[in-house]
Amino acid sequence: MTNRIGLFGFGVVGQGYYEIAKNDRPELLPETIVVQNKNKERDHSLQFSFDPTDILDAPCDIGIELISDPVQAYDYVNSLLKSGKKVISANKKMLAAHLPELLELEKAYGGSLLYEASAAAGIPIITCLDCHFAGDHISKLQGILNGSSNYILSRLFQDDLSLQEAVKLAQENGFAEADPTLDINGSDVSSKLTILGLHAFGKYIPEGEILTIGVQHVHAADVTLAKSLGLKIKLIATAQKDKDGLSLHILPTLVSANDPLFLVENEYNAAKVTSQNLGEQFFQGKGAGSLPTGASVYADLTKAEKGYGYSYDKLNGKKVTPEQPQSASLEVIISADSQEALKPMTDGISIHQANGKYWAISTVSTAELIKQLPVIETNKLSIIALNNTVSKENVLAQIQQQETVNIN
Repeated sequence: MTNRIGLFGFGVVGQGYYEIAKNDRPELLPETIVVQNKNKERDHSLQFSFDPTDILDAPCDIGIELISDPVQAYDYVNSLLKSGKKVISANKKMLAAHLPELLELEKAYGGSLLYEASAAAGIPIITCLDCHFAGDHISKLQGILNGSSNYILSRLFQDDLSLQEAVKLAQENGFAEADPTLDINGSDVSSKLTILGLHAFGKYIPEGEILTIGVQHVHAADVTLAKSLGLKIKLIATAQKDKDGLSLHILPTLVSANDPLFLVENEYNAAKVTSQNLGEQFFQGKGAGSLPTGASVYADLTKAEKGYGYSYDKLNGKKVTPEQPQSASLEVIISADSQEALKPMTDGISIHQANGKYWAISTVSTAELIKQLPVIETNKLSIIALNNTVSKENVLAQIQQQETVNIN
């Protein structure tokens, strides 16, 4: 039996899915495509609707939501699930904010919700976590989950560009939006980590509870220091479970050459999953682009037509409710343009002046860093995690080699 498919949105991801379906199985093309902007130039060979009820009130079997507005996306997905439909979404912000409610709607009305494209574009990490770790216990998940910020960091290290130059290049190459804020401040990654945390650990940690520091304050002197240590800086999302609970954090992090994340460059994403039975597994793939993300949407569509739904085994049958993450202790390098900017974060810690910046190394909890986020942003502090790649003493030694003033 042929499924009737409705598609909301026909941007980069929607076009990628459409192209794949057209070439592979035309019967999986949408009957109806609803878009919002009547003035946008579009393919004249296709017919578009501007009325959401053409899908919501129609006898469609599968609804695909691929729009950017999380509020509107929620309305569409909510309505489709209440109609018992099979639903596919790629809207990470909407999903991270509403997963508990959407899962209850799925159960109550007999629909299904798949969202592989929401977490790592072309990497099937959600399906893998859902299917491949039955009877296993995941202790750690780490990843590079934003292609834009990874591309920017690659340009800083490989081309010696400034952050502003790298952002501009990312925009020119289609790897960053006209407003790149959500990519460079880490917000995009926090949505993805909320989603992955549910599948890996059975814990729903709202993204607002996750320590999130982006790449917006990484500077050339940070890059010089990392290179002198034989390391790179990557924006790393970490979820780690121990006897005390589950900690989650996202921040620029030093990565060594023996870590597979070291070689992940440009728009690529990657994830490392460490579990009791399987040890460490590593996944890498394109984290941005029309076809990579569209491929995950298309894969969800083929799964939906076969009746596949996420098992959420790690929930152990429990209802999804918001939880607080466990605070974790991090060793971090803190740097700024002035001594005054550093002072709120460095009480009693030596400050060093080198390479036109002021530096300190501190051990601080993720809970304290969350409290200090307004100061970090206002004072434009660069915060980089050591990540057990190098000792505090070696970092200080490198800073002191270039040091002009030691300020206590």
